[in-house]
Amino acid sequence: MGGRGVQQQRVVVRLVLVLVLWFLLVLRGWLVVRRRVVLRWRGRLRRRQLSRGPGRKGG
Repeated sequence: MGGRGVQQQRVVVRLVLVLVLWFLLVLRGWLVVRRRVVLRWRGRLRRRQLSRGPGRKGG
């Protein structure tokens, strides 16, 4: 029984480690996507402001 318990504990530990690594990868991916989206929105807002500003007269 003891041997089986140890094997089960090892399997659980492996599953937990895999879930934690997967969770970290998902969080990292979400952060990267959010940063890209924020940069795109900021770029759009800056471009709109510049187009509304004096740059429009020069063009």
